[in-house]
Amino acid sequence: MGLFSKSKKTEESPFEEKKALKADQIFYDSAETDDDNYLISLADKIKNGQPIILNLATLEIDQANKIIAFLSGVVYALSGDIVNIKEHVFMFAGKDVYDDGSMEDFLKGIVE
Repeated sequence: MGLFSKSKKTEESPFEEKKALKADQIFYDSAETDDDNYLISLADKIKNGQPIILNLATLEIDQANKIIAFLSGVVYALSGDIVNIKEHVFMFAGKDVYDDGSMEDFLKGIVE
């Protein structure tokens, strides 16, 4: 064998590499503000493939509407979905969160 030749011995790792399920990557938050920097940070999470569940119950109606309108635009641009989980609680996510099937299973258990 040469110095740079490949070894013919292949060894399987004792640890299986597990992919993180999208349902396990959900960001949960109870929104307390409609500050632009906060909204941009939420939009960045959605753009990076992380689903967000927001509780808007503590906000004034105008603040909640601003958040829903802004994040709706983000989700629309990503061909994603908004799911009304229950009163004042919404999930915002891009279309890629449904790829592994875990999100559908998660939502079946919590959507009213």
